[in-house]
Amino acid sequence: MKKTGLFFQCCLLIFSTQYVFANGTEVVETEYYRAADGDVDPRTFIGWNVYHQVCVGCHGVGGTGTETAPDLTLSIEKLSPGQFRLKVLHTTIVKFTGDDWRLMEQAMLEEITKHEQRSRGELANMPRWEYNPAVKANVDNIYRYIRARADNMIGKYKPGILKE
Repeated sequence: MKKTGLFFQCCLLIFSTQYVFANGTEVVETEYYRAADGDVDPRTFIGWNVYHQVCVGCHGVGGTGTETAPDLTLSIEKLSPGQFRLKVLHTTIVKFTGDDWRLMEQAMLEEITKHEQRSRGELANMPRWEYNPAVKANVDNIYRYIRARADNMIGKYKPGILKE
């Protein structure tokens, strides 16, 4: 289990709804997805499908990262759906909160450093997916899928679709 996994699983229990279907299946519902026994809601399943058409080549099966690209199940814990959308569609995001200009300057310098590393081929370039209609239409569904993976609600292979 990841170091932060226990903390996030505790938060998941606090900020999620759990209920049981008539057949005894326990379903976890968060603001992003529903999951039970390796099955997910239809939008999260669409996220899995688009991820495995577009993202798997760099980020690996289940989003666990490769030599080329980071582990998304770790990164997603730091990104809101809006920040994820910006990162996927436009590749650049500077995360800054607060009023301290030094922190903002540091965040900008980190992004400039990454840009320079990409220019030298030391760091992989993530494509801008804003012109890919499948990604643009489903970036929120991809977020749902990665979020469910990060919360250990589904495995790294193809999930089923929850029956209502």
